[in-house]
Amino acid sequence: MNLESLEFASPYFLDLIESQGVTGTWSWGFADNHHAWSPGLFRVLGLDPQTTRPGYERLLGLIHPQDRERVETRADLNQGVTFGQKTVRLLRPDGAIRVLSVRCEIYLTPDGRPRGAAGVVLDVTDQNMLQRARTVEQRRRRVLFEEKRILCFFNDWTNRFSAQAETSELTGLPLDEIAADVFVTIVAEERPRARAENGVALEAAKAYRMTPLMRIARHGRAQFESFLVPIRDAGGEIREWAGITRPMGSMTSPVSDQFREGLEQAIDGRHLRAARALLDWSMTDLARAAGLSLSTVKRMEENVGAIAQRSRHRAVDALRRSGIRFSLMESGVIGVGLT
Repeated sequence: MNLESLEFASPYFLDLIESQGVTGTWSWGFADNHHAWSPGLFRVLGLDPQTTRPGYERLLGLIHPQDRERVETRADLNQGVTFGQKTVRLLRPDGAIRVLSVRCEIYLTPDGRPRGAAGVVLDVTDQNMLQRARTVEQRRRRVLFEEKRILCFFNDWTNRFSAQAETSELTGLPLDEIAADVFVTIVAEERPRARAENGVALEAAKAYRMTPLMRIARHGRAQFESFLVPIRDAGGEIREWAGITRPMGSMTSPVSDQFREGLEQAIDGRHLRAARALLDWSMTDLARAAGLSLSTVKRMEENVGAIAQRSRHRAVDALRRSGIRFSLMESGVIGVGLT
């Protein structure tokens, strides 16, 4: 990099961009039929640059058959035709299926004839999977709201509130107004108490339950119960809060992965011992059911916070499968019951 002109040497800049393994570029000169692929493209396609000869037909051959009609053919590019940006599936030689965002451009001679093409490929598999998961989760939450009037909400570590869109539908309030002050969803006479309870819980950094009388669209009101749990990172710091609100008396289990994670983090050795007692299990029984070592279970019951999250999840999941129910009670107390 030239510090005077702030210009990057293009080969080094390209290598910097492609070093993450999610993007690559290609070019094709029509006159001499010269094809060039960047190192990043070989990585994205899962091909060995030492044994693979670059070529547009080779690239097309890796596109899923059902997606090829949306990608420019050799003849299209020779005639100067491009279809713009598109998303296609890639079938890598190792059997992996990746999702790519691809785009190409045609380069013209001074008299307007196509002289070459170049393109960029971006691996968006992770983003695609995340979006699909979000869509499925949104549909699931919609069904829960329609059938049981259950809502999910989140607070980040700065206490900035985020609620699902159906909260507006339930209360008749604009979503941006709810995001600015979640307590507007509670009837006016109960707001001071709710704010105080929330403040105490956040200060104590512990799970809690409250029973707000909420505003309902078209001048109604109804009793709900809300649960809020902190979710901690590997270092024990709170990264966000997750919560659910449901009609009073509902027996629906936790409905979001984040809420379940936070509730599990609040479970300690006392709860595990109580759960074993209800099942008449020894520590060996729990270790066998969870696929853990006996020493891991012993350490877990002494200080569950020192155990890896995966081990905690396996132990709690084994207990749930055997009929144990962990519930968030008043004042953040975790209740242990047998269904």
